[in-house]
Parts: sequence; structure tokens; C-alpha cells
Amino acid sequence: MSSSQQLPAWVPKAAAVAGATVAGILVLKALQGGQGAVVDSKPKKAAASHTEAPTESKVKELAAKAVGQYVSEVGTKLNAGAPEAAVTKAGDLGKYFAFQKEYGTKLMARPDVGEGQLLRVTDWKRLTPEDYDRTTFHVEVDVVGTSIEKLVNGADGKALSVYATNDPKGVAEFLKMMNLDPFAMVSVEEIAPQEEEGTVVITTAEKLFTQYLDLFGKPTREFLKKLVPYAVDIMEKVTIAELTLDRKTDEFQEKQARACTYADYLTEFKSLKIPLEKYAELMPTIKQRVYSICSSTAYRPGKCQLLVVREDWQAKGDVTKFGLCSSFLTFLRPGNYCVGHSTHSSMKIPDDKMAHVFMAGLGTGLAPFRAYVEERKSQKDKGHKVGPMTLFFGGRYSKTEYYYRDEFEAYEKEGIVKCCNAWSRDTAKKVYVQHKIKEEEDDIWEQLGKPGSKGYFFLCGSKQPEKDVFKMLLSIMQNKGNMSESQAAAKMEELQTAGRYVTEAIERTESLMLTIAARVVLASAVVPHCVRNESVSGSQEPVLFIIYGETTHLAVRQSSQVRWEQALGQRCTFYEAPPPSPAAGVASQNRL
Repeated sequence: MSSSQQLPAWVPKAAAVAGATVAGILVLKALQGGQGAVVDSKPKKAAASHTEAPTESKVKELAAKAVGQYVSEVGTKLNAGAPEAAVTKAGDLGKYFAFQKEYGTKLMARPDVGEGQLLRVTDWKRLTPEDYDRTTFHVEVDVVGTSIEKLVNGADGKALSVYATNDPKGVAEFLKMMNLDPFAMVSVEEIAPQEEEGTVVITTAEKLFTQYLDLFGKPTREFLKKLVPYAVDIMEKVTIAELTLDRKTDEFQEKQARACTYADYLTEFKSLKIPLEKYAELMPTIKQRVYSICSSTAYRPGKCQLLVVREDWQAKGDVTKFGLCSSFLTFLRPGNYCVGHSTHSSMKIPDDKMAHVFMAGLGTGLAPFRAYVEERKSQKDKGHKVGPMTLFFGGRYSKTEYYYRDEFEAYEKEGIVKCCNAWSRDTAKKVYVQHKIKEEEDDIWEQLGKPGSKGYFFLCGSKQPEKDVFKMLLSIMQNKGNMSESQAAAKMEELQTAGRYVTEAIERTESLMLTIAARVVLASAVVPHCVRNESVSGSQEPVLFIIYGETTHLAVRQSSQVRWEQALGQRCTFYEAPPPSPAAGVASQNRL
């Protein structure tokens, strides 16, 4: 049989525009807002839930199966619209499809993310009003038959890492300004599977900038140093080089404050001549963003649900900027796909079903506690006796920010949870979570502070309220337990060490949200690169570096030493300069 007979009729054009790959990737047209995938809407039976992780080979097998299913479902529906010239440029790409066995051709969602799974969106709904100043929404993906089917229970210390894609319209505009052919084929070594030597990844320029390179991310001076050789005009070459000098720090920081991106710099200097294959050496790839899972797979088998707010901030010049991944999720709809995998989280419900669980959820920090309540609901439905739960939920307005109101009111009526909600803007007197905690101080002392107590306290949300909650708990220990300030502090430290006081806090720093939760800091196997707060470099406050593991370090503000030691769960050694050894990883931006 000839190679042309072995190929589906749509492959040449779809491959030319969608960036089909050798040993690595079939770029997904549906992710870029093309024609929607036509999928089977019939429910699939989910397997029994447990948390045993599949082997690496099984992960790859299931990932390949998911992509294969995607191809079979939407392949005939793709309307690539590639011109004949683009098809011709595909060159030998067709033979790799025709002789997949001979060439070892593999189809993957993202070859540089070995554990990544292709996940189909099955539900999306906005939770805040259309005219509200915050866009908070609920999104659900189907995990049946994937390697993470049994690893996405939000009540079992699991979170979901999501890999976003760049805005296709923004990418198209960039390609036009840089005079780059979107259909041009390119081999990119930087996104090849690291564990497989000798493999090649082929994709198109359009998909390289859409799915892989962090084109709209925040550059560092190191990027500018790499950019200098590609400027043909001598004056532009000098201008770029000067931005890397100390005497031009103010000018560089001004650009940072205005949230200038890689794309902004690349389009600013008109004489740049960069070979297509070199862009991957200049820019980092799009990194994962980690989201708490707001569902229990014991209660919702085969489903993984997220509670997300679209991040936005004001850059200098009164320009509104939006977070990459939260925006990507904002515009997903049922039938679309995303790439993700399971990640460890510190938010794990106690094994003791009778333990009293106190939960403080701040905004979308409610997510893991919805999973907690669903887990207890599932246990109760199965005939188990379950202990009490108390939820302290904080927001601005009950009418607009009480997420999953009907559910929680039903759970409270059933006696599964007691809801103590704090709405800071509903009345003239502002009410915060710590005030509601104060109202429950008797129970908190009995179940958390009193000798022999077995309760747990969990908090998820922004950093500042966490400080207020901690202060209130110290006060309860002092007042109800007749403890001194030092004794109360020692009691809280004892609870932290025992895993009975667990927090997952996020600190807002200018345009950056830096997660200091254990799920990011400690899971170095999942996040092997260094996480650096880019805004730290422009601060007048001294910057210190923490070494953890063998290959990474963190840049932090001097005033946050104690907080980072708490987040890491151990006393740390701080350095005044980044370690010079090769073991130190290259700092990379973690942008929500």
C-alpha cells in the first residue's frame, strides 16, 4: 500500500497548519479556537477511586491513547485552511505519518511535559454576575481513562497543573510584525522529550509561539543579553546592550512596571534577524499553573473541577493586564481541550473521619474545602459516621461571591457542615473571617487547643488574611487556655508540626501572584525549575536566596525569611547572592 493510501485525507493540510510532529506532538486545533471538537456526550463509567500512581510507561500509554482518540474524533472536522504553498513546505512530514512504526513517530499533547494528559472540558459556568468586577468561574474536565483519573481528589492532597496557550490573535499579530510565516516548519530541540535521546520535534511557527514559548511573559535582563547579537542596526544593538547595564536599571525597571513582554521587546527593535529555530533559545516555555481542585472523586467519579478567578492587575500607565492561565481557562468551553496533570498539595483531609475539621476559605480559597465537604458527604452516604465540619468563608458581597451557595446550604441543612460566612462589604461594619473565628472560639479551643483534642484547622487563600487568622488563633489559645504569648505561639507551632494547622497562602506582589504553598515549594519533582519572584529584583529591600533540593533556589525578600521557613517546613540557610555552582537552577518566572 502506498504512503498516500495509508494517510487520512485531511493529514497533509491539517499537519501543515496544526504542526503535527515527529516523536513528540500533534498540536491541537481545538485549543486555538478553531472548529470545536465533536465528541461523544454519552457518560463513561469511571473506575473505582484510589490514589495509586500509574507507572511512567502507563502514563505515556494513556497519554497516547487520549491524543489518538482526539485525532479520531476531530480529525475529519479540522478545517486547516492551509494554502498549497504551506502544504508543500510540510516536506517530509507526511512520510513520518505514513511510516509511524519505522520512524518511531509518536503523537503527544506536549512532548516537553511527559506527565501531561489531554483533558476534555465537560462543563464551564460563570459564578459571578456578568457586570461584576471579578470573573470567577467553575470549570470541569473529564479524567476517565487518563493516568490522573485516580489522582485528582481535591480532598486527598491533590491539585491540578494546567498548561495554558497564548492568545491566537496576539500570536498572529506578532508573527505578522516579525514577518514570520505561520506555516513555516521548525525543528525545536528544547521541547523534545528529555528522557528520549535522539528524538526530533517538528511543529509550525504558529504553534511554537501559541503553545510553547512564553511570548507574553515578563523578560529578564538575561533575555536582552541574548538578544544583542541578532540586532543588525548598530544603534539598536547598543540600545539593547545598554538596557543590561546597571546605569540603565531605572529604564529597565520602567519597562518592567509597564509589563513589557518578550513580544514587546522583539517587535520594538525592527532590525532583529532571528532564525525561527533560535526563538526557543531566547524565551522560556509556558510553565504550569497550579489550581486547587474543588471536587472529590469519591463523590464525583471521573471528574475534576476547579474554582478559578481571572487574575488582573494595573500596570504602570493604567493598563489592565490579565494572567495567562486564568485567562486561558476563562475562555474554555465544553468540548475544548487542555493539557494538565496531577500535582501534590498540602490540603489533605484527615484520615480520621470523626475529627472536627475547621476550614477557612478566602475567595477562591474555598476550592479544597468544597472537596472536603463532598468527601465527608460521600463517606456519610456510604454509611460511615463522620465528624463535624466548620467552614469560615470570606468574601466581599454575599449576593455576588457566595460560590456554590445552594450546595453549601443543602450540606448545612443535612448537618454535614456549619457555615460561618464573613462578608466585608454587606454592612457598614466590615466583617472578616477572623471575626467569625472569634465567635467559634469555644469549639476551636475544645477541638484544637485543649490537651487531648484531635481537631484540625486548614486555611486557603491570600496571605494577609492568613496573618489575621493566625493572630486570632493565638488569641484564642491565650484567652481560653490561659496561656502566655510564648506558650500560645508554642502551641501553634506544635499544631503545625503535627499537621493539624495547615495553610496554603498566596501573596499578591504587584503584578505577580507567587504561591508559597507547600504544593509548589516542596514538590520539586513536579516543579524542577527555580521559582523566582521577578518583582523582588526591583525592590529596595535586600534580597536573599534560599537553597532547597539539589538544583533550585528561590529569591525572596529579606523580611520574609520566617515565612519561607514555615512554607518549606524546615530551617533554611539564606545567602546574599545566588549560588554560583552549576547545581543552581536558572530562575524562571511563575506568572498566574
